[in-house]
Amino acid sequence: MGTTLLHHIAGALRSTQRALSFPVRNSSVGVPERAPLLAAAAALVAVAAACGGGDGLTSPANSPNVVRSYSVYALSGSSTALPAAYQFTSEALVRPQILPSGAVNFDVAFDIAPDGRVRVMPVRAVVPNAPQGSPSIGVLRLTGAFGSIGRAPDRGYAYDSVAVLAVGETIGFEITSAPCVYGEPYYAKLAVDSVILAERRIVFSSLVNRNCGYRALTEGLPKN
Repeated sequence: MGTTLLHHIAGALRSTQRALSFPVRNSSVGVPERAPLLAAAAALVAVAAACGGGDGLTSPANSPNVVRSYSVYALSGSSTALPAAYQFTSEALVRPQILPSGAVNFDVAFDIAPDGRVRVMPVRAVVPNAPQGSPSIGVLRLTGAFGSIGRAPDRGYAYDSVAVLAVGETIGFEITSAPCVYGEPYYAKLAVDSVILAERRIVFSSLVNRNCGYRALTEGLPKN
């Protein structure tokens, strides 16, 4: 919800408050008719509360963005004891698996293609007939160096599609199954820093904005 709409809401609230100061009387019974106005005021307050702070988003940001560096291993050709996947919400490295509860423990898995590039694979591209509740991940190739990308696009994502990256390339993510009350997504970016073929190891940098609906991809507490 944008700033302009919030201004309209604020104006409507002021108009409603003025109307409530001058109750209309029903000519037949002589009783002030405040109930419809009170209902309208309550509805406007509810809309404003749903928008909350943080540039019209649902709630103020409370989780700082942090750039992190990780080593992860290719899903193929590496020990099953080594991490080969990443979970955005917890920012944890894991070996992909379906848990006894039926849920999956990862958002994206990694592999190394024959040409040495890195395959970044959303969970629904890895697990056939993914369990109900498995996250849906939007993937979008970003232009520019990892550190220069300050804001996630709001469109253009290919959902549950495999991305293939060379060293130095960056992709953005829209995680639509993020645990947000109003269903807003999380956004993140990831860049491949190096590939150590002899070890089947991938080094990557990531930043995850875990504030519902916020698209800033710079370090610190996001404002938008």
